[in-house]
Amino acid sequence: MTKLNQRYLSKKGLALLLAALLLGLVTGLFLKGGESGKGVKPDGPSSAIEISSALGPLVYVCPMNCVPPMDKGGKCPICGMDLVASHLGPETEDGDPAKLKLTPEAIKLASIQLAPVERKFVMAEVKLFGKIDYDPAHMSYITAFMPGVIDRVYVKRAGQFVRWGDPLFDIYSADLLETQQQLDEAMKFVPSFYAFQRGRPHVAKDARVQPMKRPGEAGKESPEEEAALQTIDAIRHKLRIMGMPKRDIDEMMKVGEPTGIATVYAPMYGQVVDQKAFEGTYVNTGSAIFTLADPQHVWAKLDAYEADYPWIRKGQEVTFETEVYPGETFRGKVVYVDPVFDPKTRTFNIGVIYPDRGGRLKAGMLVRALIHARLRADGKLARPDDKGDSVPLVIPASAPLVTGKRSIVYVAVEGEEGVFKGREVTLGPKAKDHYVVLEGLMEGEQVVVNGNFKIDSAVQILARPGMMDMKDGDSAIEYHRPGGSEVMDSDYRSERSASRLESLRTGQEQEPVFRTDTQSIEDRRDRRRRESISRRKPGTYGDTTRPLSQRRIQ
Repeated sequence: MTKLNQRYLSKKGLALLLAALLLGLVTGLFLKGGESGKGVKPDGPSSAIEISSALGPLVYVCPMNCVPPMDKGGKCPICGMDLVASHLGPETEDGDPAKLKLTPEAIKLASIQLAPVERKFVMAEVKLFGKIDYDPAHMSYITAFMPGVIDRVYVKRAGQFVRWGDPLFDIYSADLLETQQQLDEAMKFVPSFYAFQRGRPHVAKDARVQPMKRPGEAGKESPEEEAALQTIDAIRHKLRIMGMPKRDIDEMMKVGEPTGIATVYAPMYGQVVDQKAFEGTYVNTGSAIFTLADPQHVWAKLDAYEADYPWIRKGQEVTFETEVYPGETFRGKVVYVDPVFDPKTRTFNIGVIYPDRGGRLKAGMLVRALIHARLRADGKLARPDDKGDSVPLVIPASAPLVTGKRSIVYVAVEGEEGVFKGREVTLGPKAKDHYVVLEGLMEGEQVVVNGNFKIDSAVQILARPGMMDMKDGDSAIEYHRPGGSEVMDSDYRSERSASRLESLRTGQEQEPVFRTDTQSIEDRRDRRRRESISRRKPGTYGDTTRPLSQRRIQ
C-alpha cells in the first residue's frame, strides 16, 4: 500500500510542474505581444527620425572651426584634426542664419539669463590714490630778504605753533647796517625832524620844529632839507624791501643806534612744519628758513591717469579712506585739477580740500579715493541740471562680448521663444556694473547677461555670424589658421571663391568640396617645400650649388 501511494504522488507532482511551466510560457508570449502592439505609445520620440528632427540635421565640424560644417566625417583638410559630429539645432521660423533657437532644456542647462535695456543715470567710479598734504592756500614760506647770519631763533624746533606777529628769528646783515647808518646821517640834515624823532627838546629849542612833509608839498623847508627828506623816504623804502617792518624802522629812528639786526615775524597763524636754518647759519637772499602751514586746512593730493581726465571736474564730491583710521570715510571736494600732465608718469594731480578741524590728518598719509561721475546719454560727464534726453541707455556690464574695438550683444528675438540673435553695438564708457550704449539697441529689449559665451560658441560651431565675424561677413578665423600649409590655404580660398560664384549664379548656397586625399596633400607639401629650398641663398643652410655628381661623400 505504501509503495502504491508513493508512485501516485510522484506522478501527480510531475503533472503540476509541467502545468506551471506551460502557464508561464503563455503569459510571457502574451506580454511580449502587448508591448509590440500599437496600442501603447511611449512618451517622447520613439524613433531615430524623430530624435534627429528635434536636434536638427547631423553635420561634422572642425574643433578649430577651420572649415564650414561638412556632411561626412573624417579629418579636417586644413588642420588635420578629426571632425566632430554635431547637430545644427532646430531651425528658426524665417530660416535666418544669424539666429539661434534653443529648446527650454538647453536654455536651462546653459543658465541663460536676460535683462532689459533701460534708461537711467549711472555713476562711473574713478579710483585714485594719493597722500595728504597741506593746502598751499594756507601755507607761508619764510625766506631771507638779504644775505646775513641768523643771530637768534625764537622757534626752537619744527612742530611749534605760532600766532600772527610772533617773532621767528633775528638776522644780522652788513648791508642792513650800512643802510641804517645812511638813514641816521640823512636825518641830521633836518634838525627839526631829527629832534622830533629823537624826542630831545633841548635840541629843538632854537630850531623850527615842524612836521615832516613829503616832496612837492607846500612848505618853508630849505632845498637841503627837502633833499634830506627825499633821502629819508628812499632809505625807509629800501629797509622795507630788506624785510624790516615799519614799526622796527620807526623804533630805530627814535633810538638812533644802527645795529644791523632785523627781526622777522610770523605772517600767519600756523604750525612750523619745516625749519632750514638755526643760530649761526649764514643765509643768502631768498634762502628758505621756515615753512608755516595751517593744520586745519589740508587736502588730498591724488594722482589720476589720462583716461580719468574726462570724468573729473572742480566741485565734485570725493570720498577717501586711510589706513590710520580704518572703516572711517572722509568727504571732500575737488578744488584743483592740474592742467599739465607729468611727462614721465603720464598722470596729473588733483587737489581735494578737506576742513580738518581736529587736525587728525597728517601730511604724508596715504589715501584711497573714489570719485563718482554721473554719465549722460552721449557718454560724457553729466551736469547737475541735465534731465530728459540726457538720460543714457545702459545695459549690464556682463551683456556685451568685447573683442578689441567691436562689441557683440545677444538679443532675445521678440515674439519667438528661445530664439537669440547677435547684434553689434557701439558702447560708451563703463560705469561700474553697466555700459552706456551709444548705438545698436533700443529701450525695452532683452539682452543675454549670463550664458552669452555658450550661445556664441554654438553659433561659431555652426559657422554662423558670431563674435569673431567681421562687418563685411567674412570670418576672422579665416585669417588665422593654426594648422595646414600655404598650398592648403590657397586651395581653400579658391574653392570657397568658386562656391560663392556658383551660389550667385544658381541662387543657392553651395558648400565647397574639400580635398581629403592624404597622399595628394602630402605631395603638395613636398612640392612647396622643394620650391622654398630652391629659392634659398646658396650656403644659407649648409647646402651647396655643386651638382650631386661632384659632391664628395664624407
